[in-house]
Amino acid sequence: MKRNAFGLFFLCAPGGAPALAVGPIDGEVGAVWWANEFQSTGGSTAISGDGDAPGYRAELWLFKKYGVRAGQFSSDLGDLSMDNADYLSVDVMWKVFSPTENNYFAVGAGWQDMDLASVGLDGNTSGARLTADGRVAAAGLVYFYGHASSLPSLDDADATIAADGTFEDLSGFETEVGVSVKLAPFVSLRGGYRTQTVDFTRTGFVPLPGQPATVSGEVESDGFLAGLTFRFCARLRSTTHRAVPTMGRSWVSCIRSAIRNRRRATRTRSARSRARCPRRSVRST
Repeated sequence: MKRNAFGLFFLCAPGGAPALAVGPIDGEVGAVWWANEFQSTGGSTAISGDGDAPGYRAELWLFKKYGVRAGQFSSDLGDLSMDNADYLSVDVMWKVFSPTENNYFAVGAGWQDMDLASVGLDGNTSGARLTADGRVAAAGLVYFYGHASSLPSLDDADATIAADGTFEDLSGFETEVGVSVKLAPFVSLRGGYRTQTVDFTRTGFVPLPGQPATVSGEVESDGFLAGLTFRFCARLRSTTHRAVPTMGRSWVSCIRSAIRNRRRATRTRSARSRARCPRRSVRST
């Protein structure tokens, strides 16, 4: 799963804007450090420990209305001599309500893939997800955000050890809330709290005396996160020109404004010079 992280980071790179796209394109790429605690009950082995690991996210919006979002987060269980728990997701989003850039409510649908070998699953489990996302601006440089996804039905999976049975009725949810502070026109600091949970039922194993033949379990990774987000956008003048990436819509507009001001100042100096030194007419004799 880690091999997908770099692909996610470059998913919305400015150079990837299509040459024949029409309309504004906005995007963000970010990396965070997720200081999470991993806990598992009901699996082949009960697990509890620190799972601190980096996380990556990227999103791309077209016409400020339609978007694609991807993310990868992990619980690093190397200190427990176990495989990492990896969470990979992709969503297609639609802004239902968006009066301003940092005041909106969006919904979406996508796909979730999880590697939970650490709790005994033989292979990954995956399934559809439904997402709600929103932002509320608090000041010119600050906004609060919230994100929630429901995973109603994930694929069943056999246990790594046949005697441990089968993992069935898998479902889960994902939440994240936090605040973002703009540090520069194209850089923001993000901090928040994230939770990733999966519920399951384990059946088909040989129970010990006095133990039920069916066990309900849960996998949860939760904790605080913090990191940086880099923003970009692109505007097209025509369908035959390539998109011009701009960081925070600032540096291109600043250059254009400086050129206009310089031309205006040059014209003003020329007009003043002509006013001080009027041309003399020459009479013929």
